Amino acid sequence: MSALFNKCIKHLEHLVSFDTSNPPKNIEGSGLLDYLKSLDFIKPEITNLGENSYNILCSRGNPRYLFNVHLDTVPQCDGWNTNPLDLIITNSHAIGLGACDIKSAAACILAVIEEGLEDYAVLFSTDEEAGQSRCIKTFAKSKLEYQGIIVAEPTNNLAVTCHRGIATGSIRFHGTSGHSSEKSALENSAIHKQARWSFNALETARKYENKKYESLEGLAFNIGSVSGGIKPNIIAQSAETKFGFRPLPGQDPFEIFTELNAKSVKGQFDFTTGFIAPSLPAKNNSHRLKALAGKLKLELSKPVNFWTEAALFNEAGYDAIVFGPGDIKNAHQPNEYVDLADLKTALKIYKEIIQ
Repeated sequence: MSALFNKCIKHLEHLVSFDTSNPPKNIEGSGLLDYLKSLDFIKPEITNLGENSYNILCSRGNPRYLFNVHLDTVPQCDGWNTNPLDLIITNSHAIGLGACDIKSAAACILAVIEEGLEDYAVLFSTDEEAGQSRCIKTFAKSKLEYQGIIVAEPTNNLAVTCHRGIATGSIRFHGTSGHSSEKSALENSAIHKQARWSFNALETARKYENKKYESLEGLAFNIGSVSGGIKPNIIAQSAETKFGFRPLPGQDPFEIFTELNAKSVKGQFDFTTGFIAPSLPAKNNSHRLKALAGKLKLELSKPVNFWTEAALFNEAGYDAIVFGPGDIKNAHQPNEYVDLADLKTALKIYKEIIQ
């Protein structure tokens, strides 16, 4: 295992060094594509989908399963103790931007392939983190012959077969500008309309608190951003709210949007949908996904709250589950890390699946 593990660390060190943060998503200039093309044990097929969205397919022989790993990361944040693009190895952790989410899985798979395995297929994608998913939406339109798809995310090496969907939107409120001494401010202020919508939306979200799917509960509704107005003595002419929620499997996000906006007066607001993606399972086929995990001898995870692109594959008609090293709690934050023990376990599991 030590030689295989050392190969994994070597690949992870290179992958972390490439700034693939999204945004700004400068994949072409990061060095990532050149690195993958330089590896003599794979022949990557690179498809440029525009706006630095790249699909990189590496395949050989007659693979039964497709592995998918997104290689973009969230942007660097404040609070790092080291350079985020330098992989730091301690006695127990590998620390670096993307080490947990989810370049560690890519390093594991590359190390396993480098051992000389004959039948494999891995799709590296580059636009998961900014709510675009052009890579997977495009690839899933192909006629895929795989028995199953394993999407890499930090799941503590457990198989996730159920998670929430995601739906975001923005709503712009229209008011009538004027002096705040006017009595009309109560009704004409765009910010007051915004506040009334927010109150009603929160009350609507509370009605979903007892809705359940397996161990998932509620709507996970969040008002993430509010803006508008100029100063206290001017009636606000405009205001904007950006919000989102995480539907349970089987819930229709458009019906929920309609309910959230039901009490707003037409003509006084403009509503725009943002990123909308299905839950997992997306096709009411939970039994098939659990059967796939069982076939691969993977231990099942409880349903999770975070969203993954496995739902897009499932929506397109393919059996897809989520699996990878690392804990989601250690991602998207300073000093992001993956446990070395997790890497060793993942290496063993990936090798067994590919073999």
